[in-house]
Amino acid sequence: MHKNYRKIPATKNTPEVILDPEGTIEFSGRLIPENAEEFFNPIVEWINDYSRNPADTTTIEIHLEYVNSAGTKYLLSMIDNIHGMDNMGEIIINWYYEEADQDMLDKGTILSSNLNLPFNFKSI
Repeated sequence: MHKNYRKIPATKNTPEVILDPEGTIEFSGRLIPENAEEFFNPIVEWINDYSRNPADTTTIEIHLEYVNSAGTKYLLSMIDNIHGMDNMGEIIINWYYEEADQDMLDKGTILSSNLNLPFNFKSI
């Protein structure tokens, strides 16, 4: 494992987060943090560090079963920051949703539209 590899375990209100310097940022679970800023701070710090020497392609994998408005705001801000970094290379955003979960598909579509970035929508 690379020295900057980081895994943040899931809780009942926050997703598991994998921060892999090989080029993957992954969220899995529920994103309903009581304090979104506190939850996202170590992730943002890791991304800032990673951006100094990023992989050629950075893939953001989002497997969320539910996200509240505060989580959405911080997720939007994080993706926007990553996209705005000069030396990031290619950025791929994969948004996974349960086939029957129209709400999560809609949320991903709105985020993609707000960011003006293409997401790959993957039904599971």
